[in-house]
Amino acid sequence: MTDKTYIQTMIDYNAWANEVCFKAVQELPPEEVAKERPSLLVSILASLNHLLVIDLVWLAHMTEEEHGFTELRAMITEDMDELWQLRQDMDKTLSDYVKSLDIMDLEEVIEYTMIDGQKGSLSRAMMLSHLALHGNYHRGWIAGLFGQIPQLPTASDLPVYERALRESGQPPMP
Repeated sequence: MTDKTYIQTMIDYNAWANEVCFKAVQELPPEEVAKERPSLLVSILASLNHLLVIDLVWLAHMTEEEHGFTELRAMITEDMDELWQLRQDMDKTLSDYVKSLDIMDLEEVIEYTMIDGQKGSLSRAMMLSHLALHGNYHRGWIAGLFGQIPQLPTASDLPVYERALRESGQPPMP
């Protein structure tokens, strides 16, 4: 059985963690954001673009539309202000999308084709869970890149989100 509240919480948490990450990145000198370093996706900028690409790809899978990407490491933009706006738009789109779904929608299994041509099938709930987990995975890599600058990354794990909600007077997580 799928818990819509859990999925919504994880998507909203992911949006908050993206904001925390972007705010920290925006305080770095631009050359540090774009600098290539030993890492999975070579730079902070490339990592942030990748997160957006993957969200767009999975949203297209969930809505059974074409995403148009041919490369997992596509660079949507090198402009951080534009990337931040696109990130905020995507996070709002995902949150609103989850709000629009019922349990049957979340449990629907969708067949998809990955960029590399491999086929798969997941429930919409699992796809959304993947987006939150994928975001955490790559924000971890970004934190590692901060360490190479060297600069301390910000904390964005779930208990920090819970505390941020509580301190801002928002309803607690379920």
